[in-house]
Amino acid sequence: MILSEELTVHRLSLQYLLSLRVMCAERTLITYAHHICDFLTQLEVDNNGCSDEQRLAWDEIDDSWLESYRNELLSRPGANKDNTKNYVAQVLRTVIAYLEWTQTQGYSYNLIGVEERCRVRLLPSKKDGVVSHPLVKRLSKEKSAPRTAPRMDWIEIVKAHTTLVGNNLQVRFELMVDWGVVVGLRAHEICALNIEQLPERKTAENAAIAGENVFINVVISKGSKPKVIPISPLLVKKTWDYIENDRSSTVSVHRKRNRKRKDVYVESSSIFLSSTTGRALHPRTFSNQVRSAFCCAVECGALTKDELVWLHGLKHRFTTDILKGLDSAGIQRVEEIAKHLTRHKSPDSLQTYAVGRFFEDSNGS
Repeated sequence: MILSEELTVHRLSLQYLLSLRVMCAERTLITYAHHICDFLTQLEVDNNGCSDEQRLAWDEIDDSWLESYRNELLSRPGANKDNTKNYVAQVLRTVIAYLEWTQTQGYSYNLIGVEERCRVRLLPSKKDGVVSHPLVKRLSKEKSAPRTAPRMDWIEIVKAHTTLVGNNLQVRFELMVDWGVVVGLRAHEICALNIEQLPERKTAENAAIAGENVFINVVISKGSKPKVIPISPLLVKKTWDYIENDRSSTVSVHRKRNRKRKDVYVESSSIFLSSTTGRALHPRTFSNQVRSAFCCAVECGALTKDELVWLHGLKHRFTTDILKGLDSAGIQRVEEIAKHLTRHKSPDSLQTYAVGRFFEDSNGS
């Protein structure tokens, strides 16, 4: 929910977000809520504190207003310059979808559309009838410079420099990093893994002897679509070792803690538990842990600032290795095949990795 300074619920945006709850994952809805909250805040600033529910006509919103809003987003201090344009394009897409919904529901009129009478003019797409806005289209074409994936030796150094105290937490951190770099899972997918998803230990042992992969169904993936993906049986065995030893110690600690409080601890089915809450570790916490380990490695001289390792960079490493492996095997239409293994929507979305894989190795010149 989006709340005003008086702690009143912004009902229109709540109704919009509720209409999306069946199609979108919780994480996606939270992102949309942040975008819409930013939009509403800007609208109030431009109207001396007048909220959109007080002025549903939104007379000031047109193409010029959206362009000014885009410029304001781009000029904010402290913005991550490598990702600013991509972020602004995402915000504008969310705002445009929200405006379209208000018009469809009858809350606004002649506000947005492809017709000349609309104040926000959309461009009809030649593909599937999907519409877009010129500002979004322009920003989407301005891609960030290709960034090479973190090298494996950098990642191993980061694993060795975790700032977490306690053997069970260190084992958890290293294993979660492995799930990112070996399987290519995103942060929220790693944190959402649960024991029921994991193949049995015996299955993994048989597959390891036969030299075969095992498979796991990733329920929470990009676009909220379940995916069945191959994984190393050795990683599965390593994960079972963690569950039966280090994870069990975390569960025991929380059971004792709750017993002292005369409360019942209900064990979560998540594989990676927080030592603080006893529930699934939050993706942001995991991201911060990777960042802290990298900073620690830089501080002690094991890495330089240029040898950057970041959480989503683990997936970059996985994807780059997939592409390079297919190249070496002489496979045709590499990106088309790689998109299935990396769970990307289209070959075009692999452009960053496709270019980066040619830059990371020296040609000896």
